Amino acid sequence: MYNVIRVLQDVKLRGTDQQVNNELLARGAQYGLPGHPQQLSGATVPSIPVYTDFYPRGAMAIKSYSLQNRSASIISMGIGFKLRNDQWKAGFWTDATPAYADDSYDAKDTDTSDFPMETAGTNNDGFVILSSVKWDWLSINVGTANVASSSRACRYSNAAGTGWVDVPSAGISLDELTGSGDTITTGENLFVWTPPQDWGKVTVLSGITGDGYYAFNCRSTLAPATTAASATAIEIGTLPILVDSVGSGGTISDAGVHIWEPYGDAIVAFFSVANAGNRVSATWVHAG
Repeated sequence: MYNVIRVLQDVKLRGTDQQVNNELLARGAQYGLPGHPQQLSGATVPSIPVYTDFYPRGAMAIKSYSLQNRSASIISMGIGFKLRNDQWKAGFWTDATPAYADDSYDAKDTDTSDFPMETAGTNNDGFVILSSVKWDWLSINVGTANVASSSRACRYSNAAGTGWVDVPSAGISLDELTGSGDTITTGENLFVWTPPQDWGKVTVLSGITGDGYYAFNCRSTLAPATTAASATAIEIGTLPILVDSVGSGGTISDAGVHIWEPYGDAIVAFFSVANAGNRVSATWVHAG
């Protein structure tokens, strides 16, 4: 039996509900479901099967979807999943050392402005996201905006996992983090892209102690002079369906798909321009 989603979404992706259940289109199971019975190795076959094959907690599959743009603009939009918190880490980046200091606890709680995103008066410091899988979206609820003009740039770990590659302009659906001569504002700040093919997992990368993770680093190349930006909460996820240049009133849809995310625990939709009339319809199941 399919679960049905039919809503109007008035935020771009997560609004300011990162690490809160609000605005999620659907939530997956918070526990494993039993799979096929398996015999215990080297033991007598029990009279009652022992279920040792469990689905990943929260694994979900989208079976159909339809998104409509009601924003009166040409936009990007898509549908996908929020990744489980146990699949990623986040922390502060000190460029001069260089060094990564894990601060995942503050990234994943909802205490106001407790995750630093940069250093006031010091260029090139920033933050790092380390993920077990490639992701398509990063949503940050900024609690404290920076003061005075600043500039930022992002980069990702290269194919060998030994260095950094600057994020290319191609493949970006929405970038509210990087730019020149602007500020980071409060509320949701999004980075949505199609991950490049040469994004590799860290092997030996100076300053990063996250071997086996895909690394993403956003730095303030020109730091604010006084107040630095800080985040209240962060989430990341995947958008297996992501379409750019959808006209006003346009839709994207598929009535017969099986889009599975083994590491997802919720379904989300993305509209690069928020509007209270943007529509989401979908069916989904717990995946196995």
